[in-house]
Amino acid sequence: MSQIETTAVFPNIAPGKVEEFRQIATRVLEKTIPEPGVLHYDWYFSEDETRCEVHEVYADSDAMLAHIANVGDLLGPMVELGGGLEAKVFGSPSPELVEALAPFEPAMYSHFQGK
Repeated sequence: MSQIETTAVFPNIAPGKVEEFRQIATRVLEKTIPEPGVLHYDWYFSEDETRCEVHEVYADSDAMLAHIANVGDLLGPMVELGGGLEAKVFGSPSPELVEALAPFEPAMYSHFQGK
C-alpha cells in the first residue's frame, strides 16, 4: 500500500483568531489544489470552531513530502493559531517522510487489512 493517509488536528484555535486561521487555511488549500499527488484534502471545523481537522490522502510518500515543502511556510502560523498539531499517519511512509514528520510526533499506523 503506497498511499499515505493522514489526519491533522489543530486542537485549540486561539480565541478571536478563527478568521485569521481560516485565511491561512484558505492559502494552504490554494497552494495544494495544483499538487498532482494529493488525492483527498478536506478541512472540517467543530461546531464551536475551536478545533479544525484536516483529512488528507496522498498517492505516496513523495507526494506528501512535496506537499509539506509546498505549504511548509504556512504551517508554523497555523500550528501557533491552532494550539498545536495532533497528527496520525496511516500507511507505510518512507524513511524520508518519517523524518520530515518527526517534529510533529505523529501517531503511526500500518495497514492491516481492508478493501
